[in-house]
Order: sequence, then structure tokens, then C-alpha cells
Amino acid sequence: MLIDTDFQVQSLLASLNTKLCLLLGLSVLLLAPRSARATERHFGFTYESSVLNPGTAEIEPWTTLRVGRADYYSETDGRLAFDYGLVKNLQGAFYWNFSTVAEDLTVPGATQKTRLNDTEFDSFSLDFKYKLSDPVADSLGSALYLEGTLGPLVASVEGRVILDKQVGSLLLAANLVGVGIEHLELRSTSEVTLACVTSVGYFVTPTFVPSLEIRSENGVSKQLDRSVLYAGPSVSLLTEGWWATLALEPQLTAFKGATSGHHFDLDQNERLQARLLFGFHI
Repeated sequence: MLIDTDFQVQSLLASLNTKLCLLLGLSVLLLAPRSARATERHFGFTYESSVLNPGTAEIEPWTTLRVGRADYYSETDGRLAFDYGLVKNLQGAFYWNFSTVAEDLTVPGATQKTRLNDTEFDSFSLDFKYKLSDPVADSLGSALYLEGTLGPLVASVEGRVILDKQVGSLLLAANLVGVGIEHLELRSTSEVTLACVTSVGYFVTPTFVPSLEIRSENGVSKQLDRSVLYAGPSVSLLTEGWWATLALEPQLTAFKGATSGHHFDLDQNERLQARLLFGFHI
């Protein structure tokens, strides 16, 4: 018997919250504080224009959870990044990407769906971010971002135009995103995703920033195939030696490509996406 999707989401969220609390507590205990840099990420899905100073480095573990499709589906994506300030206004990063997926599938010859689990290394990524202007010193912060990914079964290129602005305690940011993906299987398939992400955060204190993020994602082939809207809260905690950001984004609606009987796209998108980011200055 298949588990109800809402129950899946609630159960997985409870498990995720417990694990996140434990991980955050361990980080506080194990890491000695050091001087903070200006590269903290205040949003989970929205990038900001700040870059590392030349010669400075940071390690960033990422965890993204995706749950809730028409049938049981749970995916945990992990990324481990090493960021380095190359020259003034230019930052580079190297990522190791892996994933774990559990889903119900119809196996040929079976009378009911079977739950399959798979954990694998996905790919390596390399990115560069160049800051054009500063969100505090200039009228508008801006940056250009380019990321390439290559793995045994996938190759992709992602580009972003990053805009942000800090006005007093208010932090505003927007990204225009384009992603091209090639799935390198027996019969290669391509897909293009266009997205727009906007966020607003508020510095309650210099170390605590709650935010709201809104993200529109659109899948395009020869025409618009799917269009979904995500929105939800994020919260950022900053210390002298590390920072952490947690974002929760439920799918609000599918403008195109909704699954039959739903207002959501539960075939290619999830009912809920959550992301936890850490940054450790080294």
C-alpha cells in the first residue's frame, strides 16, 4: 500500500528537523570561532553578489531535500564545495555532488509498485562568480555566475544574473537563471530550465536574518512544457567562524504541467523542497 503524500512530507520533515538540529549543535561545539567574512548566504535558493577576498577560502556543505510526488518520492542531494577568492571581485568553487533517491516504481511483471532506493555519486562541478558592483557601496549590487557540471550520466551548464541591494536592515535579491542539462544515457535527452528567484530578508540582529523567497521554474523544449511556483521562509544564522541557512519552499501551484487531479506538478517537481547550507571559513 502506498503511503499518503501528506503523511510522507510530515514524517520526512520531522526526521529532517531532528537531524538538522543535531548537526547544528555539533557544529557549534566542534568549531572554534574565527573572524567572519562578507560571503555569508542569507537565502537558501537565491545567490548574492558578494565574493571572497583574494587568497581566502571557505568550505560549504549543502543538503537539499525533495519530497512529495504523485507516488512516493524522496530525494536528498548533497554537495560539498570548496570556495576560493582568485583575484579581486572573482571567486571560484569546486563541488562534489551526490544523491540518494527512494521512489515507488512499477516493475514489469509486478502487480503493485515497488519502492527502490539508490545512492550514487552524480558529478563534479566548477563555478565562477564575478562581482560587478557592491550592494552596500553602490546603488545596486550585481554579479555574473557560471557553473559547469560533468558526471557519468549528466552534463550541464548554469548561468545566473545576480542582483541585490541592502537598504538599512532590509536585504533584497533577485536571480535570473538559465540551465541546460544533457542526460548521458543510452538515448541522450536534453532539457532547459529558466527560472526567476526573488528574496527579501531582514536583519533582526547582525547575526539573525529571517527571509522570504519566491521561485518560478519553467521547463522549456520547443515550447513551455511546465511552469511551477515555489515560495517559503528561510532563516540565516551568522557567527564569527561559520554561518548556516535553512530554507523551506512548498510548491504553491503549477501554471502549466499540473498532474491530473492536482493543482501541482507532481510528476517532475516535488510538493516540498528544503535546503540547508553551511559555510566554514578556513
